[in-house]
Amino acid sequence: MEDWKSLIDQAMQKETTDVIGAHSTYGHAVRVALSEAQMLLGDLEAAQIIESIYGALVAYSQQVMLRMKAEDPEIGGVDHAFRAGQAYGVSCVLNHLIDQLTDVAGITALGALDDFSDTLHEEIIIQGRAAGLTVELLDAKGDILYE
Repeated sequence: MEDWKSLIDQAMQKETTDVIGAHSTYGHAVRVALSEAQMLLGDLEAAQIIESIYGALVAYSQQVMLRMKAEDPEIGGVDHAFRAGQAYGVSCVLNHLIDQLTDVAGITALGALDDFSDTLHEEIIIQGRAAGLTVELLDAKGDILYE
């Protein structure tokens, strides 16, 4: 199996001379790393670590959303856009990367966490749209939202 760390090193070397190639190599590193993580899900301790990382990302995303609520920034303002974008970014990592993993051994609650994180992502998208984020917004499964 290829090593995701060396692929990242290769991509970093390409960044200044071959942006498209570097982009592709980073994508390949993502797939290799997720493949490695998927293999580890059969091991109870490794599965629990992945589940804990999942929990940390969910909690962080919610922490950002509550901070935005506590700060009560003006919808459409810079502060609101920053917090909505921050929460959206974390939620995308959670929903577009970690959700690709499947707990085939039934060791963790990844399925239930996936449903929960999808719900959070949809709530964050509402804030992202309210903030007027000018990036393509993706739903919890990675599909582009056109409206």
